[in-house]
Amino acid sequence: MIRDAIRRRRDGGREALVASLEDLAGRLAHEEQARAAFIGKVSHELRTPLTVIKGYVYTLQRAEADSGKAAKLQVIDGECERLSYMIETLLELSRARAGHLRVCETAFPLRACVEEVAERLEAVASHRKVGIAVRWSCGDVAVAGDDNRLRQVFANLITNAIKYAPPDTEVVVTADAGDGCITVGVEDRGRGIAEADLPFIFDEFFQAPERSEPGAGLGLAIARELAEAHGGRIDVTSRVGEGTRFTVTLPIAEGAA
Repeated sequence: MIRDAIRRRRDGGREALVASLEDLAGRLAHEEQARAAFIGKVSHELRTPLTVIKGYVYTLQRAEADSGKAAKLQVIDGECERLSYMIETLLELSRARAGHLRVCETAFPLRACVEEVAERLEAVASHRKVGIAVRWSCGDVAVAGDDNRLRQVFANLITNAIKYAPPDTEVVVTADAGDGCITVGVEDRGRGIAEADLPFIFDEFFQAPERSEPGAGLGLAIARELAEAHGGRIDVTSRVGEGTRFTVTLPIAEGAA
């Protein structure tokens, strides 16, 4: 009888804990949805005034003969473009969080996609005295999805690596395939990320103290959402003072393995 009472109490405690965890998970999910909806609405509302500002700047630029004033208008126009990019990124993030991010299902070789991005960023890397080395060891493996969106993923990762790579070093891009997936790594030998900051590195607007380069902290957040929309994931490993490695794992297209 005593054993039965103890068992009932233990089972009751376990059920209460499970219910509490489920309630907490539900509230967190609701808060995340509310935050995504708020960001989406605010970003959408910012589009109209920004479009008006850009229109007036364009009109003033065409009529301005003074070189000094024209240069200042050019700065304003550049900042408007930066704000526009941030707004579009936030809108894309809110769509992804709401499950409304559309990804087409076209099979294409990933190698050409990644190599094209790396080639496009060579001038940026050269300006910072950094090299880009693509070491592809799995042939022309195909993935299914949107090649433009995956270009955005790898452009974000390689651009980040270039930012933090010391001069006279290389950003190394590798690729391996196995178990129905292809894994692409992007590695730099830069400052690295503290272990305490790694769980938050994909959160929007988060910037680790070790990675204080200019930016809004949106690139990694949208990269993760785009990778997950393709049925994949992004992982990160890092050591302060030694460098950082991001890996993108994507499923190989059916019939392409």
